[in-house]
Amino acid sequence: MTRIVGICGSLRAASYNRGLLRAAAASLPPGATLEVAEIGALPLFNEDIEKPEWPEPVQGFRRVLWTADAVLVATPEYNAGIPGVLKNAIDWASRFEGLGGRTAPEGDARKTPLQDVPVAIMGATPGSLGTARSQQQLRTVLLNVGMRVMPSPEAYVGGAKGRFAEGELADEASRAQVAKVVAGLVAWAGLAGRRAT
Repeated sequence: MTRIVGICGSLRAASYNRGLLRAAAASLPPGATLEVAEIGALPLFNEDIEKPEWPEPVQGFRRVLWTADAVLVATPEYNAGIPGVLKNAIDWASRFEGLGGRTAPEGDARKTPLQDVPVAIMGATPGSLGTARSQQQLRTVLLNVGMRVMPSPEAYVGGAKGRFAEGELADEASRAQVAKVVAGLVAWAGLAGRRAT
């Protein structure tokens, strides 16, 4: 069983990228599951509120991430870059265990719930570049926090307004891209091993 945790980089209820995650869930191969970890309740990262323990939304977010065999991020592109809410979530998840409490399962020796975890990136935007710039920035960030970033396949869904219908990804070519990313991530997680301990 491969447990994938999805993260949507947009807080908008009708987000195209939330629709991408639904399309990903619909294309899961046998033996894989996908759960979306919500990031909207996370406070802005601030070391002053880490102690005596992380705020409950942070603890809950990290607990979900600790269960992941792989992570799938769907990111929009805001002003040619990563959405602030997504970077904020990564910053909270990248904090070492013990700085603001303990959320790791017993026996897991990793320092963060992101360390050594396979991750794939996809994105949708009304623009023509299909989140290429934000995905490149995100790759740099995820590599820096120790994740195993899948190099390919990739999914860049540009012109999103014409590819979604009632919030769902309706374009067959885009759905095929997403399905390839999901299948690739499951294979990547198998090659990488669940995690280094």
